[in-house]
Amino acid sequence: MENEKLFPISINPNLCVLCQRCAYSCSSKAIFFKESRRYVDYDKCQGCLKCVEVCEHGAIEVISIKEGKLMGFTIDQEKCTLCESCIKENFCFQNLFLLKENKKTGLKWIEFHKGDFQKCSKCLKCFKSCPFNAIIPRIS
Repeated sequence: MENEKLFPISINPNLCVLCQRCAYSCSSKAIFFKESRRYVDYDKCQGCLKCVEVCEHGAIEVISIKEGKLMGFTIDQEKCTLCESCIKENFCFQNLFLLKENKKTGLKWIEFHKGDFQKCSKCLKCFKSCPFNAIIPRIS
């Protein structure tokens, strides 16, 4: 059986009132603020879930992913419909998703720019926001 680790992967902007209780409760400083929203940095997150306990608004959503270190993302081409949500401005803070095209065949696909992974804020916003669940975290 695979080990799982619970993580608050997103802070729901419709429920978050920006009170900062979650950020103050986080001893590892994994919660950060960007573009008027809160996110979780998984390199820092210890999975203690204190942020969930202190949030009076139920804004922190929890799921489980395999335990390990985030190494990047892959795109499940069978699930990807080329809706292009992931290449639009503000989908990824660092614009790490690219639309690729084979010039000979005209075939198009979405790719995660692996070479710039060090720029990734590791908030998993992309994983949570893909409308077709085609963005898959690669865990080592």
